[in-house]
Amino acid sequence: MTDQHSIIMSNTEWKVHGVAVSTVNEINSAQFDSLVVVTTDGVALPQALEDFITASLEVDAALSKKCAVLRCPRVSGNRLVISPTGPITPYDDVRSIYEAARAGIERAHAAGSARPVLLVQPHPKWRQADLVALLGALEALYVPLQIRETFPDQAHKIEALGVYSEGVKAIEDLLKEAIALEISRGVSRDIGGSDPERMTPRATAKYLHDVFQGSGVKIRVVDDINTIEKEYPLFAAVNRAANSVDRHKGCIVFLEYEPKFYDKTVMFVGKGVTYDTGGCDIKAGGVMAGMSRDKCGAAAVAGFLKACDVLKPPIKVVAALGMVRNSVGEQAYVADELIRCRRGLAVRIGNTDAEGRMIMGDLLSEMHDRALNEKNPHIYTVATLTGHAVRAYGDGYTAAMDNHVARDLLHSTKLASSGDSIGDMVEISTIRREDLATHRGKVPGDQVHQAGNCASTACARGHQAPAAFLLLVSGLDGGQVPYTHLDVAASAGCLPDPPTAAPLLALANHYGLISTK
Repeated sequence: MTDQHSIIMSNTEWKVHGVAVSTVNEINSAQFDSLVVVTTDGVALPQALEDFITASLEVDAALSKKCAVLRCPRVSGNRLVISPTGPITPYDDVRSIYEAARAGIERAHAAGSARPVLLVQPHPKWRQADLVALLGALEALYVPLQIRETFPDQAHKIEALGVYSEGVKAIEDLLKEAIALEISRGVSRDIGGSDPERMTPRATAKYLHDVFQGSGVKIRVVDDINTIEKEYPLFAAVNRAANSVDRHKGCIVFLEYEPKFYDKTVMFVGKGVTYDTGGCDIKAGGVMAGMSRDKCGAAAVAGFLKACDVLKPPIKVVAALGMVRNSVGEQAYVADELIRCRRGLAVRIGNTDAEGRMIMGDLLSEMHDRALNEKNPHIYTVATLTGHAVRAYGDGYTAAMDNHVARDLLHSTKLASSGDSIGDMVEISTIRREDLATHRGKVPGDQVHQAGNCASTACARGHQAPAAFLLLVSGLDGGQVPYTHLDVAASAGCLPDPPTAAPLLALANHYGLISTK
């Protein structure tokens, strides 16, 4: 395991993304060269700088709205970075803290600071604001995998990060937790953000093998085409065109974390489409660009397993990542095909660009069968599934849809609350009878209709209905196993923006990986 994916600790110093991170006891430490202060409504200015910042605000009112660098002999390097959240209204949330902390570190770096210190304070409105501030600052340290590999001299933005706290209890424990989560998000970003050739299906499997080597997470890769065609026929259909090119051949990566003692089992199926051409229903009009991000669902699940490996929660986690390229070619599957899924149902293909539900359907069916023998199971699918989710909720929001069992448990309501607390936002959608009706067989003898032939953004209930397809092909429309579909198309991060690893933080908060709530 490389330093990039592990916590290295010496006394109170850690490393994340190859950058040394430590707590400091003074704002003018000679070991650092700037201090970043997040200013916001409801939080007192740091005592040692209150008069200085107040006087500066009297001279320049813009300091309450825009990030700025001031010369201040009281702090490290004589360089004070003021990063304001701006006014906090009743409609704002803890993301304001996150964004200000990240912007402050980025501004310090732009000013020439190589060793900034972040000042962390509690917030009266948001209980996890101190952790959120740390996560925002740590995200600013991340450098994409292919930049690190291609330009080693650019692998690190800064040399070190210090953390000074006022009013925060157990800052070392909080910082270690934040670093564990950031390292885990780094795994998700590496997978989700790399291009289609660097992170092909089998290159993803190799990357994950390296990440989890010697860890508490077991990894198993299914890449035999005969096994795939027999056990996962819907996945095999999507893989058909890509399977004719050696480097693009698909695979399924199984990950499992099982502590000695646990009282619940969390089961995931992640969509890992390394590139989506749309298949024979090809994406036209410039909308194919950015489809390397169609693997961000699987990437987020892999990151969650990494967080479990580091933070050791008392839950069992099982994951299946369907890694495949939706290519177009002479072997490609096409609309009108009738394919018998793992559960034995006749599935009529309507649109090859609806490949995400195809690669997850049989894996979800397998997880459903396994769940019957697991302790208190809950199954998730995590996928950049529909443009409709983006249209419905806008950037930054995961759409959560419960089956009847999970809905009775108010699961998505609880998950959304966990996400709100840590700035990983979740919106709740409901699967209705119309959604199941949409995906029942249309042709006599057909049992499941895969998709309509229009884009999800042009369909009524365009992000809810695909969840109904997944219910039907897996059997989760009946029985007593709780299941939640998470559509992260709007929250995963679209090019040119960086991948976010959503909904890793919401899930971590919900399942107790984070000790402070």
